[in-house]
Amino acid sequence: MITSFVNWLVNIIETLGYPGVALSMFIESFFAPIPSEVILPFSGFVASKGTLNLYLVIIVATFAAYLGSLPFYIIGYLGEQKVHKFLEKYGKYLFITRENVQKGYDAFEKYGNVFVLTGRVVPIVRTLISFPAGASKMNFWQFTIYTLIGTAIWSTLLILAGYFLGSQWEDAVEYVNRYENIIIGLMGVSLFGYIIYNILNNRKKKN
Repeated sequence: MITSFVNWLVNIIETLGYPGVALSMFIESFFAPIPSEVILPFSGFVASKGTLNLYLVIIVATFAAYLGSLPFYIIGYLGEQKVHKFLEKYGKYLFITRENVQKGYDAFEKYGNVFVLTGRVVPIVRTLISFPAGASKMNFWQFTIYTLIGTAIWSTLLILAGYFLGSQWEDAVEYVNRYENIIIGLMGVSLFGYIIYNILNNRKKKN
């Protein structure tokens, strides 16, 4: 069933273009079984054929994924009891278990707010990290910035992979699995650069 659903999403990307990319990434953000490792490279492949603009695909995918992360953030913000009630009622339909959500809470407790950014490349956790972010009352704008940065980096990497691999876009899945830790490291470096940039920028403003 999941494979058929993924194939359907791939088909609507090719058929609808940007709306298809947006819908696929929106659903991927809260429906754990949908792998962005398939959706994004295929979007890049479609762009490589000249059907879509590469930069617009990255922007659409990033923003749609961010919007898809908001419902779980809001539910988490309402309190852990709301999260538990939500999981009892809808968890089985979204293939989300309490154990999986707990992994998100554990990772968030260990790494803090920064995991909202780096967690975007971790399977399952990237879908669920919004719950603990909301439950911890993480600042909405900080959540937004971290989610957009993390999603932008992830989307750009996979879309570019599909773009340059062309008809071999499915090989991107194998590369992602093989170099996942390196990708997480790159995101950490990007975050460090972002923090340094803000520090230097604030100093310039004070001067």
